[in-house]
Amino acid sequence: MDDQAPPTTSDEITDGQYKVGYVLQTFSASLSVIGSSAIVYKILRDRAQYKTMTPYDRIILGLSSCDILSSITLAIDHFLYPINTYAWAFGNSATCLLAAFLLQLSSMWAIYYNCALSYYFLLTVLSQVRQKNLVQKFEPWLHLSTLYAPITAITGILRGWFEDDDPCYIADTTILWIIAGIPTLFTYFSLIINNIVIYALVRKSVGSSDNIAGPSLARERLKREAATLMFLYIGCFFITVAPGFILQGLETYFGYNQENYGKIYAWWILFSIFQPLQGFFNFFIYIKPAYTRFRAANPNKPMHFVVHQALFNPDIPQMNSPSEQSIIPANPNEALFNTNFRRPSSSSDSSSSSDSSASSHSS
Repeated sequence: MDDQAPPTTSDEITDGQYKVGYVLQTFSASLSVIGSSAIVYKILRDRAQYKTMTPYDRIILGLSSCDILSSITLAIDHFLYPINTYAWAFGNSATCLLAAFLLQLSSMWAIYYNCALSYYFLLTVLSQVRQKNLVQKFEPWLHLSTLYAPITAITGILRGWFEDDDPCYIADTTILWIIAGIPTLFTYFSLIINNIVIYALVRKSVGSSDNIAGPSLARERLKREAATLMFLYIGCFFITVAPGFILQGLETYFGYNQENYGKIYAWWILFSIFQPLQGFFNFFIYIKPAYTRFRAANPNKPMHFVVHQALFNPDIPQMNSPSEQSIIPANPNEALFNTNFRRPSSSSDSSSSSDSSASSHSS
């Protein structure tokens, strides 16, 4: 009879498993930095071309800028951990605090800009229904609300909320949920509720020809395109943030330590892949209107040609007929998220409405 004891099992993951997660996370973060940088380039290029910037562009510019910082943080944070704590870590107490500060600053800032984007979409639809430019009134507050992230990051350093050793973030679960968990839940519920309200309003009122400046098939296409972009942004946010939120809950339940991390390793891998990818997804969503117009104008060209044109060619083809040039602005983002859809009573009113719309979107 063999008296040898059975081998013990452990939920501690190996250095090799950590390295797999780090490589995936760095690769995803690199894609996100490229995508967000391309968005920033296109917005600034269009600003020079059209001499104006829409509220939508300003919010996406803020979101993409925060995403660049967030993606860089996710790509390097594992190097900033104190040496001998994890694979490839060669930092110290100071770099550990830096990693915690950057994580709170960048990740929460990006999350709050997603929240601001959902409220902007809601205000845009309400403006179309009520024929009042609510975006112009509330846009500054949307940007100011995102300052929660830098304020809590700075407060965390001053108040000693961040650990200078593993986990290089907030060890106190109460504080963690107050400054990170609850705001993330608030963003989740805001996106869900705002999306439901937007869907109801679009179905009931915005799609009606009574709210459109004249009978126009192009107008209806613009509304469908705008609604599609709204749903895509919200869907991509949930895809990228959900694994991290679930991981945070599991870490609270099992305890954040290497001995237990094997139990939640699968979620950590999903977090490593999807958390940094928002900028990558947002790039395709943001250039979709320009891509659609260039594709229609170049039906026989290959995809890479159309993508290049959508990104680098400022002369975007218009999908409206010549008779509608005074109705639909040249900038597709201004056309998609136009908050001034009053019906003109004459051609002169139509021109006045278009000028009013352009001024409402100018910086």
